[in-house]
Amino acid sequence: MAAYAALASLSQTTDLTKYEAATDLFSVEAKEKIASIQEMVRYLRLFLEDFPHKSKRWERRIRDVAHQAEDIIEGFTRLPIQPFHRGSDVPNLEDQLENVYEKIGLIAGEAMEDRPSDLHVAVSSSPSSSSSSRSAPTQNDAVVIGLDEDLTAIKGRLCGEPSDLQIIPIVGMPGIGKTTLARTVYEDSFVVHRFDILAWISVSQDYSYKNILKALLESMKLLQQLVPCKNYDVLKDLHRQLDEIDLPEMEKLVCQTLKSRRYFIVMDDVWSTRVLDDVMIFPDDGNGSRIMVTTRLLDVAYYPGCCSRIHEMRVMNNAQSWDLLKQKVLKSGDCPPHLKEIGEDIARRCAGLPLAVVLVAGLLSAVSDTRASWEEIARNINTAVGRELDEILSLSYTHLPHHLRPCFLYLGSFPEDENIRAETLIRLWEAEGFLKHENECDKSLFLEDLVKRNLVSVNSRRFDGKIKSCSLHDMVRDMCVRKARDEKFLGVIDGRSDPQEMIDERRISLSACDTDRLLVSTTRTILCFELEFSPMFLCFLEHLSLLRVLHSTSAIYEAISSHVFQLSHLRYLALRGPMEITPAISNLVSLETLVIHPVSRWSRNYTNAGPLHLPLEIWRMEQLKHIIVYDRCILPHPSSDTPKPLINLQTLSLVTNLVWTDKLVQMIPNVKTLGLVYTALQDPNLGHLENLLQLEKLQVSMIGDSCRKWQNPILPTTLKKLTLVKKRLPWEDMSIIGSLPNLQVLKLLDYALEGATWATGDDEFAELKYLLIGASSLQHWTVHESSFATLKHLTLCCPGLERVPGEIGEISTLELIEMGGCKESAVDSANEIIEDRKNCGDDALHLRYIGQRRVWSWKSFSDEVRRLAPHLS
Repeated sequence: MAAYAALASLSQTTDLTKYEAATDLFSVEAKEKIASIQEMVRYLRLFLEDFPHKSKRWERRIRDVAHQAEDIIEGFTRLPIQPFHRGSDVPNLEDQLENVYEKIGLIAGEAMEDRPSDLHVAVSSSPSSSSSSRSAPTQNDAVVIGLDEDLTAIKGRLCGEPSDLQIIPIVGMPGIGKTTLARTVYEDSFVVHRFDILAWISVSQDYSYKNILKALLESMKLLQQLVPCKNYDVLKDLHRQLDEIDLPEMEKLVCQTLKSRRYFIVMDDVWSTRVLDDVMIFPDDGNGSRIMVTTRLLDVAYYPGCCSRIHEMRVMNNAQSWDLLKQKVLKSGDCPPHLKEIGEDIARRCAGLPLAVVLVAGLLSAVSDTRASWEEIARNINTAVGRELDEILSLSYTHLPHHLRPCFLYLGSFPEDENIRAETLIRLWEAEGFLKHENECDKSLFLEDLVKRNLVSVNSRRFDGKIKSCSLHDMVRDMCVRKARDEKFLGVIDGRSDPQEMIDERRISLSACDTDRLLVSTTRTILCFELEFSPMFLCFLEHLSLLRVLHSTSAIYEAISSHVFQLSHLRYLALRGPMEITPAISNLVSLETLVIHPVSRWSRNYTNAGPLHLPLEIWRMEQLKHIIVYDRCILPHPSSDTPKPLINLQTLSLVTNLVWTDKLVQMIPNVKTLGLVYTALQDPNLGHLENLLQLEKLQVSMIGDSCRKWQNPILPTTLKKLTLVKKRLPWEDMSIIGSLPNLQVLKLLDYALEGATWATGDDEFAELKYLLIGASSLQHWTVHESSFATLKHLTLCCPGLERVPGEIGEISTLELIEMGGCKESAVDSANEIIEDRKNCGDDALHLRYIGQRRVWSWKSFSDEVRRLAPHLS
């Protein structure tokens, strides 16, 4: 994996078009050698993707030579910022490039010789593989805790309708209890008596179709169940003779055995959809037969042919974890008072993972029942359990394709229990060079793929289905951090590791420790979480000339320009705190992402310094893709002699009192996300917005009651999400917004519109999925029956609204109505809509109250909605 990540990074470095100002430094010969290295890198990346199982022998060599090449090239591309005069003591660049080219070429030659002649290599069918048979599980004394609802649901699907053959997938992360659930159902006395044939097969990663059929025949105890036939003599010594039967005969034998019988087959630990294709030969006699599949992969669970409903396992809560721990350690189930508090703490640290609880229980059972002994286990729980869990969790990691491994390990850089914003993560991946594709859809699919493999948990999704935020289970993160350290990919300094082991890491994540001693000249990435920087650290930054990523959620109160703005290779810069952005920022010729987070208002260092002023030189930074200032910024108007538009710029937010002209529109032709703030000082003349033909997300806010109104809004038809705050548009203008053909999310906050009546017209808001109306003066709302045809989620906090229109209940796609701060009559009308839908047999629509069920004081509620609005999509 470290090799692939190094190659992905070098692939970007060898693209000299990103360093136009630096290319004049290279001779023609040097450029040719760099191009040759780039071609070798492309070949090796493809080789590792096609044959990941062959990469281990070259892992370290590829990583080291890729890092060497990168250091050489980037050492020269920083010269425009730090002029360099070649002397006799400096190695010749061409010679250095020739040296690394020969090393990479040697590895590529070895890989080419080792490349199989047949690119479509079949999965191993070795009889000794882990897919070999095992007998069905037998009854044991294992206690099943926290699975009551799962057992009821699965047994209902096993023994209920429909009568045709059903494939029931059970999916979840490693160690969550998939096999335990399947085994418990398999051994249930009612299930045993219902089915004529039961069989259990462990599939695992090394899948062989013939071995599976053999295991199935053995598990079904064919000698006792097979009706006498002409093959009986051949099969008399089944366990010895099965290897001699060819595949077609074995398929025929399996189908003969299952024919006309009600069978229940469990296929445990399935990693490939090929397994599901192969079992399609099993007969379906309409007698209620079932096949149960356990898997870590959502792609397998959702594969065509499976039952339409997957059964997704969830982690246990703290109470269930404690109950399971007590049952495993304390045979009576009663916990002595002196162990209760520390025992509950140990259970909580297992983070709801049943396997972790069982492993910890084994440790506790081996020590004395004293508080001191249990406290010792608690202090070392991650280390003690980690080794056992690591072997299990590592299967999911080794099954990852090479291009996803660095993306996964990068997640370990975030603190434990961190709610990770998907947009931030993808931008970091992009800056590191991990993403192979250019369009946004493909970039988000990298994260979706990790979710499908149950390595990453989704915390929230947007209304377009894309992931909004995610996280790692504690045990998965521990494995992730260990793998990243072992593969020299990333060092995580969080107070639990030895900082001295991380000194030569190219990527460092810091949430504890004296940072000044860890960084070396080849450091490429620094991610800081909740650290207070020392002046010495800021001064040391200027020595990290090859730094690419500086991401910090820690407050910086020093002037940073003289240090950070000399880092010409910096692609990603995210900082927190009041600061001055000087013209020297234009030295960051590689910068793609600039993020400035505000200091908390409750911070001891908080000062209301007003908007951040960006310099005119920002318009000369051609690589910029994202400018995000969360606490507002002033963006100067581009000068007439600005050479080129910022064609890469996709995000610009939040900009205060931006003056729109034709020149400004020309400078940001491809912007997709735009956040604007206007005060009483500036007329919000937004007529130019319709010329932003790539715009998808727009937020427009007004500050101060004396702000001028936005007259006759004209918006681009590409808009998908619109947020208006205090705009005070008349409700009549909503027909303009309602005609936008692609609008999916609309948030109206803090009197964004004024007036007492809103009447939606015919076919308006055809694609809208989410509508939020915050504080407003709306009293009467009428809806045309053809409006809001695809609405899913409606949130209302309108203190004067008399009733929710009955036509809202006719929207078949509507799933949720949220209300708060509304009149009694409005809430009652919403309840009537819910009841009418239920009377028609539709239970899909739900009503949720935010805060108390009846909220007569709307001000506090509308404040809450404004606070939550940025997180509601």
